[in-house]
Amino acid sequence: MGIDKNKILRPKRMSFEFVEEGKWTRDAESLKLKSQFGEAKARELKVKQAHLAKASDGINPNLIVVSERAPRKEKPKEVIPDVEWWDASVLTSGIYGDIADGIITDNDLKIEKLTHYIEHPRPIEPPAEAAPPPPQPLKLTKREQKKLRTQRRLAKEKEKQEMIRQGLLEPPKAKVKMSNLMKVLGPEATQDPTKLEKEIRTAAAEREQAHVDRNTARKLTPAEKREKKERKLFDDPTTTLETIVSVYKVNKLSHPKTQFKVEMNARQNRLTGCSVMTEDMSVIVVEGKSKAIKRYGKVMLKRINWEEAVKKDDKEGEEEDEDEEENSENNKCWLVWQGSVAKQSFRRFHVQECLTESAAKKVFSDAGVAHYWDLAVNYTDD
Repeated sequence: MGIDKNKILRPKRMSFEFVEEGKWTRDAESLKLKSQFGEAKARELKVKQAHLAKASDGINPNLIVVSERAPRKEKPKEVIPDVEWWDASVLTSGIYGDIADGIITDNDLKIEKLTHYIEHPRPIEPPAEAAPPPPQPLKLTKREQKKLRTQRRLAKEKEKQEMIRQGLLEPPKAKVKMSNLMKVLGPEATQDPTKLEKEIRTAAAEREQAHVDRNTARKLTPAEKREKKERKLFDDPTTTLETIVSVYKVNKLSHPKTQFKVEMNARQNRLTGCSVMTEDMSVIVVEGKSKAIKRYGKVMLKRINWEEAVKKDDKEGEEEDEDEEENSENNKCWLVWQGSVAKQSFRRFHVQECLTESAAKKVFSDAGVAHYWDLAVNYTDD
């Protein structure tokens, strides 16, 4: 057809290859011999180099050499010593040879080395293969769970029908209502309609009363309701081993109503901690479960109006100071820090009024959490 295939076909992509070691050296020697002794001598040297390359290992530079894997080192077996180190310091001779017969005298032991401490050797597990892992439960999708639940209900109903067929269970009575009276009874409904209506209404009342009785039996007592509510609020399964701590800083906590809210909300949420008040600021630390801490945080940061929670000592015939008004406007509560700790530092929630900062810091130092006070002092509202 007169078509040039080289123009149609895509040119072959060049691949990257490493140069064989010594290639340029051999080419240089061949070119040198060719210029000195002619082409025949150069061809002879080329044949000689080809024989040498064939006789060599023939390592291809484009192949990656994989080294042999080093043999796995076995763990050396523990050698049982001739005498244990805790006995060597007590025995006079330092060996068990003198007490091989089982009789120990005061001459065999160093009495001054004996103490009331007991050395418990590290237990060594016997050599055995590890047990296979237990079978993991298969996680089903929502559709598969619904299908499985339907199959279980059908199987249960089929088993019930089989027991009724065998006479082990009494067949349930027909659920007759005024709406399906003629459909269920048929011609029997026209024989004595008044008597039949009375029986139907009596059966309906019995069914309704049975429903009410079942609900009453399942109803919780006031004590059980209280226990259920406390379990939902305070028994948090996600934080069974850890305690959440929140540190709050307030400019002024002098109003009795606000002090009551801070203290009573902490006790009602079963929180431990302290509220330390000084003239310059107040620090509140609470410890407890995550749900209770979250509820208490809403009280401190949202529900309490801290601008109005400043105690104003109104005196007859005297005006309020400008500094007091300024403090009431700037009064605010900050969440300084919140995190989890391994154990609680306080046994209960208590309120402490201190005259100096050193006395306030001592309250936290006695509980081993002096850094809470330092965090509140150094905190700035950026």
